[in-house]
Amino acid sequence: MFATIINDCRDDNARARQTSRLASLLSVNVSFIGVESDLEAGMQLIDILDATEGRPGVILVNVAPRGGHTTKWENGTPFAYFHYRETLVISTVDGFALAGVKKLGLISEVNLLDTHTASEAMQQAGFIVDDAAARIPNSQFRSFDFSPRVAAFLLDGHEVPHTTYSLNETPDLPPAVWHIDNFGNCKTTLTVSDLSGRTELTTRFGTLPLITHLRDVPDSTPAVTEGSSGLGDTRWLELVCQRCPFAKSHTVAIDDDIFTERSYLLTATSL
Repeated sequence: MFATIINDCRDDNARARQTSRLASLLSVNVSFIGVESDLEAGMQLIDILDATEGRPGVILVNVAPRGGHTTKWENGTPFAYFHYRETLVISTVDGFALAGVKKLGLISEVNLLDTHTASEAMQQAGFIVDDAAARIPNSQFRSFDFSPRVAAFLLDGHEVPHTTYSLNETPDLPPAVWHIDNFGNCKTTLTVSDLSGRTELTTRFGTLPLITHLRDVPDSTPAVTEGSSGLGDTRWLELVCQRCPFAKSHTVAIDDDIFTERSYLLTATSL
């Protein structure tokens, strides 16, 4: 069994507390991916689903921008869960966190959780103490207090009250950069099918030729290639430049739109 946390609460203290709690509940080693935005988190989720191939395990996704539209929720965006084969996924639902699974058609709806009723269920089953049940719904660190516990509870075979949340409520995946690797290659949310048979991609960074394999890209030539990230037969396109980091040479940041001068970044620290 595996366990992975994808979270924007990623400083050393927050990371250690989350991984320690989940590891102590499940008795497994825990991997952690720190992210800045809901778009990045949702695409990292796809990569972990691909890496683990639906095997038994759990992925916890949390991105919690504050202010603005997020005040429509009682205490930030709620969590929901679904299964991909034998993998349990618990994720926040706001923004683009589930846009990747929506685009790939993995699911059409998720089980929306309420921290009050979920905490009551865990309390009544003797899984958590009264003090924890009272504290969880108002916690400002739900990816520490709530999601690891409810994950362990579900994996133990328990049921948790939930309602259905349609992914029609989730925005479509935008054409954007979601990860920049240490070579400066920019992973995008586009696939070969988005090219509609064309052999080049016109972006705000210029018109880039499609070169299937990175090894075939000439030195200092910007291009678009089919990258390693994705799921199954679907792989995300990457903006690359051999021996000349694309991100640096074209001033690209995570969450940047590929075609227009805009960013999809919205975090608790950049409202």
